[in-house]
Amino acid sequence: MQADAETWHALDETGRNRIVEQAAEALRGGDLVISPTETVYGVLAHAGSVSALDTLRSAARRAGVEPFPGPRFTWHAPDVDAVRGSIDLPTAVHRRLIEKMLPGPVRFVLEQDAGAIDRAIRSLGIARGVIDDGRRVALRVSSHPIAGEVIRRAGVPVVAERLGVTRWGDQDHPDQAPGDVGSFPGVVIDVGPLPARGPSATVRLARSGAFEVEPGGSISEKDVMEALKKRILFVCTGNTCRSPMAEAIARLLVADLRVHDGVEVVFESAGVATGEGMPASDEAVRVIEQMGGDLRGHRSRRLTASMAERADR
Repeated sequence: MQADAETWHALDETGRNRIVEQAAEALRGGDLVISPTETVYGVLAHAGSVSALDTLRSAARRAGVEPFPGPRFTWHAPDVDAVRGSIDLPTAVHRRLIEKMLPGPVRFVLEQDAGAIDRAIRSLGIARGVIDDGRRVALRVSSHPIAGEVIRRAGVPVVAERLGVTRWGDQDHPDQAPGDVGSFPGVVIDVGPLPARGPSATVRLARSGAFEVEPGGSISEKDVMEALKKRILFVCTGNTCRSPMAEAIARLLVADLRVHDGVEVVFESAGVATGEGMPASDEAVRVIEQMGGDLRGHRSRRLTASMAERADR
């Protein structure tokens, strides 16, 4: 079944749900599915189906594509909770990056000991060597509403390959099904050309929490370092008294903001109805000085949507 872009965009919610359910059923039955993701089109397969994996491998081989070093396929988890439940996340850095960067266009390759890999594949019901290379496992959680919903509804472990490394289309658009369908994916969801974003980024994480960002993806090392900052935002009306005092007191209580587990705590404050650049009130300055802090350099900031979105609490 192939839903081209014109058909997809003409469907109402009921029609789209029907196609998503057909795609999920196809995955459960061992067929491949082409779906858009937040980066490129992907070919999804049931990770527990030997025939589905063989078809996916064969497609890449016939296209002349050599697999990347490391795990052969990437587990596309239905949500972050599934990752937490199946994969060993030994440090605060692991847990923080999984929490902050997924769902999203990031592929994590996590170093694991043999016992952790055994537990993961047993939990998922897949064979050795599918999402692991004996030392590492590869995973991601798609933030695309279609791919994510297909994976969740399928209820089976799913891996994926970029469409561009098969013979079934380029990364931005699937081909039409040939007359002799053969091993062509059972369901194709075509929503038209995707935004030019490129493949997902790959972040390699050692068991110690050390990380490396592979070049060529949609995020940088700077983005990862930003995700490792835990932001506590205090908000009041004017950002000249209560919220800056709370920020200053928090700094005094947590003098060493660089937490030893690799996650930095950042305290900030803002006001919902204030001008930019106003100093803290004299009373606030005096009280904080008595506590051993300093608000003389504080300048008010107006609360923005981006501040609220990036704050943890």
